[in-house]
Amino acid sequence: MKRSHRLAQWMLLLLVISLLSGCLDGILNNKKTYKLTVTVLEEATDNPIQGAVVEIVGKVGAHQETDKDGKANLVGLSETLELNIEAPGYLPQSKSVVMNKDQSIVVKLAINATGTVVATPEQLAQVIADEEVESIVLASDLVLNEMLVINRPVDLNLSNKTLKGDVKYSFDDAETIELSGTGKIQGNLTVNAPNATVTNRLSVTEFVNIEEVASSTWNEYASGNKLVVLAPEIQVNIYNGAESIRFGLESWNAKLKIHGGTVQSLVAESQVRVWGADKIQVAEVNAPHVTFDLSPQEIQGDFSPTIIMSFVPGTGGTIPAWIPSTADPETFAGLYIQRQQRWSHFSSVTYPEVDMYFPSPASLDGDSYVLQYFDKTDSTWKQYDEVETSSSLSENFSITCWEETRLRLLMVGGPLNNYVSNEVVAKATNVDTYFSAWGIIGTSQYVGETVNAYAFAKSLSDGTEVDEEYFTYQWFRVDPVTMEFEAIPGATTTQYTTQDEDAGKAVIFRATGDDENIGGYIQIWAASVGMIGSAARPTLIPNKAYISDVGPNSLVLNLHKNVSGLEPEEVEIWVYGAEISEQLPVKNIEFVAGSKSQLILEVDIPNDVESLWLTAKSTNWGAVSNYPNDGAPYIMDSIIYTF
Repeated sequence: MKRSHRLAQWMLLLLVISLLSGCLDGILNNKKTYKLTVTVLEEATDNPIQGAVVEIVGKVGAHQETDKDGKANLVGLSETLELNIEAPGYLPQSKSVVMNKDQSIVVKLAINATGTVVATPEQLAQVIADEEVESIVLASDLVLNEMLVINRPVDLNLSNKTLKGDVKYSFDDAETIELSGTGKIQGNLTVNAPNATVTNRLSVTEFVNIEEVASSTWNEYASGNKLVVLAPEIQVNIYNGAESIRFGLESWNAKLKIHGGTVQSLVAESQVRVWGADKIQVAEVNAPHVTFDLSPQEIQGDFSPTIIMSFVPGTGGTIPAWIPSTADPETFAGLYIQRQQRWSHFSSVTYPEVDMYFPSPASLDGDSYVLQYFDKTDSTWKQYDEVETSSSLSENFSITCWEETRLRLLMVGGPLNNYVSNEVVAKATNVDTYFSAWGIIGTSQYVGETVNAYAFAKSLSDGTEVDEEYFTYQWFRVDPVTMEFEAIPGATTTQYTTQDEDAGKAVIFRATGDDENIGGYIQIWAASVGMIGSAARPTLIPNKAYISDVGPNSLVLNLHKNVSGLEPEEVEIWVYGAEISEQLPVKNIEFVAGSKSQLILEVDIPNDVESLWLTAKSTNWGAVSNYPNDGAPYIMDSIIYTF
């Protein structure tokens, strides 16, 4: 018994050890992690170094750039780490840190004196003439007797010294140059290097004249400089602010990104796009097509800029969810009469003509249509004079109609086989006139847009134009689901401004003759600019929008007004670049958590893209770049993001 009891105790002990071992494994696998703050300073001055890279050796992607205070924060760390700290113009340094608690360390980098050291103007002239020299380091302050012209890519490290006089770089090589050492050029710095990438950390007492560099390749780390940008299609990156930046007339299609610091003054004399514009104290805009992401503190000048993020998402109110009408069973909509008039072919005999338009059978996945009329004698629908579409892409009929007739379409083939369209009533006219010209002068289908319609009629006998006084005019709201017409009260002239009540409905203009001097009528959709027939396009509430947070697999669409939702098929995205022009499929759309005005669009964005164009149109609202009262002549329904 005692032996059995001991065996049981031993088995129990093994079980407990096993359980404890599992618990310990869980504890060990759930290691505590810590935060590391690294402050990188210049050894000679204790000034913070922005843009230094702090990297954890052996961990791919584990690196961070220092901010304007020279700080980088790394989280989720444990055990002993080997750090590598680097910055252009400085000697790299390694550090070992034991991460058993939150840590803060200071790293001071020495100026990289690697290069040819010069101490006199004569030595400087000699090394510049020596094509083997790739880097110059000043050992003392120098005074130049004339402008220093450097005609090849040479790094210049002032090593906290002052170079008194003007300096100019002028060469065509596709190289990278570093102006470092936190020294001072007491004069002007001019760069004309159309294929070079330039990083400047030097203080310049006069002007930094950027005549030409490679695109997107001027990186300014000094603070307090006065930049004059004369290069076209350039991107300037500002990391520590500037006293002033002027984009001259030559710098068209330029870009400016202010990553940190304050820009006291910006003058735009040509087209420029600015990111970080809220860091500008005073912006003077003296050219059209200047775009800011955010509003500068003060705006002056002769032109009004476009401010992309001119609103806080969701502050424009809420667009109510749209509840569409319900069509009758086994029906579809879209049939309407465009013209009723008289016409003739190669003779003096005229006849009443009716022109109809409709969505093509193919657009509804069908094969063809048969035109039917209602026979009052036996109250049945029959095929009208053997009229049917010639192909699945056909979208209109022109028929002779001698008396008032109810007409509709019968679908043949596809999922809507034997479905019928909405009905229209064709009426014959005996007045020998026809519509010679008609159209809409306007822009888009958004609430608040003013459109002007026109229609002209001529006599068939002699081709003379009939006076417009014989027309009457009426605008209608049309339900795109049922094609029911509702006359808009008071809308009886050739001009109309769409209203909130029109949202979700199509708007159509009708010019009707008096049936004595002008016969019949003509109808034109308000949103049919540039289209002969066109379909019923619902009027939309404009919802100002901008794009942000663009990554390789998603972007955020920010809306001024809250919405109930947006479907992927309601969005169209195109990207453009030097070698790319394609539409991108939208995989999914969901709201940012807690928001009804910010939508995350899942979409794969390829590399080497220069711009992205997005349109989004729901049943009663659409995303736009501007409102009617924003000063632009028309609403732009493309949201553009430039990389």
